[in-house]
Amino acid sequence: MAVGAAGTYRVFHDRKTIVDYAGEQLVPLQGPAAKLAESSEGTTVAPDEFLARLTATRLASPLTDSIYALHAARIRFIPFQFKPLLRFLRSDRPRLLIADEVGVGKTIEAGLILRELQARQRVENVIIVCPKALVSKWRAEMHRFDEDFSILGPEALRYCLRETQLDGVWPARYSRVIVHLELLRIPEYLFGTTGRNPRPGLLSLDPPPRFSLAIFDEAHHVRNAASNSHAVAQAVCENADAALLLSATPVQLGSNNLYVLLNLLRPDLFSEPSAFRAMAKPTSHVNAAMRHVRNGGQSGDWQHRALNELTAARATEWGRHAL
Repeated sequence: MAVGAAGTYRVFHDRKTIVDYAGEQLVPLQGPAAKLAESSEGTTVAPDEFLARLTATRLASPLTDSIYALHAARIRFIPFQFKPLLRFLRSDRPRLLIADEVGVGKTIEAGLILRELQARQRVENVIIVCPKALVSKWRAEMHRFDEDFSILGPEALRYCLRETQLDGVWPARYSRVIVHLELLRIPEYLFGTTGRNPRPGLLSLDPPPRFSLAIFDEAHHVRNAASNSHAVAQAVCENADAALLLSATPVQLGSNNLYVLLNLLRPDLFSEPSAFRAMAKPTSHVNAAMRHVRNGGQSGDWQHRALNELTAARATEWGRHAL
């Protein structure tokens, strides 16, 4: 990589060895190495082209260990509020269940994820679905991130559904919306109406509306797979590029409720309850090992106890394949 105008080149031999060389110290590849570089397995490029390709790659795929929207809100952050964002960025698909306790700032964590997405890519439509009592709170919280969300009432929701049916896309004037779950799950808005003046519903739209990001607060309200609330969440999550489920209600790890929520986010991973139970089995052992490590000073044999728990985790059905 050329540095400056004096013909100096910085060469990355490996992760630890980086050396600057003068131009006269470098010679073109010769012999077998040159033939390998010019084969179908790889090509050589000029330094300028290499830099251009490197820059394009970094722009197309921002680094997961860098936060680009760190100061994008009028908020004094607490370090742990970045943990969901980092987990979100490192996941193979942008979907996350945030199940923190009450009062730790889940709306702030969701706002951080929204602003980071906008710093990395084009974010067109964003929908926040929450209980009716939290609509105003969400709008005020998003203002702290300089995001202006419209609140959808019955008339505005009917307009959005009608325009989506006519144009095939969600209306641009409502690209940032908050709608309460109690409204969306009403059959008129979920399934549509028939008769002399038929109206489209969320599930009858073809094609369905696309969202860059969908956020469901108090997600435990959609845990019943036979309910209209679950149908709303499923329709929106299936057609969202990124999705967040937020909940402060304790969920037992082995319960069907947690499986239903994770299935909404990643049906490819959590396709059936039996697979979920197998994946969850090692978790209690891993958590126990973590407790032994954290409390190591209080127990002389904490290493032995932690090792026993990790061994038990590895012995589970899922652990034998994954650990």
